[in-house]
Amino acid sequence: MLTQVQLKNFRGFKDTTIGPLKRVNLIVGQNNTGKTGLLEALVLLLGDPVQVINLLSLFRSTGGDMNESWRWVHYNKSTSQPIEIKAQFDGAKKYCIELGNSAVPQHGHILAGSIGDGERLYAIGPQIHESVKASIFSTHPTDPRQDAIDYNRVVLQRKKKKVESLLQKIEPRLQAVETLQTGNTPLLYADMGLSEMLPVTQMGQGFSRLLDIYSELVVAEAKVLLIDEIENGLHHSVLPVIWSGLFNVAAEADVQIFATTHSWECVLAADEAARKMPEYQLNLIRLDRVDDNIKATIIDKEAMGTAKEHHWEMR
Repeated sequence: MLTQVQLKNFRGFKDTTIGPLKRVNLIVGQNNTGKTGLLEALVLLLGDPVQVINLLSLFRSTGGDMNESWRWVHYNKSTSQPIEIKAQFDGAKKYCIELGNSAVPQHGHILAGSIGDGERLYAIGPQIHESVKASIFSTHPTDPRQDAIDYNRVVLQRKKKKVESLLQKIEPRLQAVETLQTGNTPLLYADMGLSEMLPVTQMGQGFSRLLDIYSELVVAEAKVLLIDEIENGLHHSVLPVIWSGLFNVAAEADVQIFATTHSWECVLAADEAARKMPEYQLNLIRLDRVDDNIKATIIDKEAMGTAKEHHWEMR
């Protein structure tokens, strides 16, 4: 698991250290304080080459001159200094990546070349991508065909009933989720006890997104989940149940979660679920703009208790 990250010259992060990190890290802060930027930094750190090349479109809308947009990935649009992201993992393992157009140092190795305006992403130190993979869940609609193909991993690993049981906690009418191909394209269908099975695309974005997240958790192909606006499409009343499932499955599968939210109900639900676990494994990471940098404040179990007692604004 990641225990600490340091971001230099990346978007609004001039030089910011964030840690210690826990199993679940919920990122809050006002608009334009770097919440989504932190997820993007973790993509650079842990993502595969395809994810890195598509970084600008993973969580944001794109358009205009892409080279110009890539320059804004650098702090204050200055490409004279490389972006540097350092990470520390449990067991004291350290890892560092840099993104820039300077020559790759002799002790570095290229992870992805010709990114944006001809920059290179390279690692300094041991390669960790094979053992720590990241899976991304943005607010963009997913490809229903690819969702159906991906769900086959759940079936093959005999985890189908596990995913269905988690979903039944928020949708009691659900009896099963199946991949079916009635034409040329496979799709996911939900058995809701109706005369015919219902396409999951008709179940709403919140249900589809949870299905994707739970599926990724139970097959555990990725060790880090990056989730933007985790409460998106979900009613506040189901958040405690959802967080309870996320904490339990993440612990079972040894998966780490980084998620952003604007919702105080989401924060409270995560705290409630964390307090029911044998060990409290939640960090609230509050990001604030301070002068010319972004400051990260870790709000732990004790601080969360005080904040709730005094009704402090923590989002």
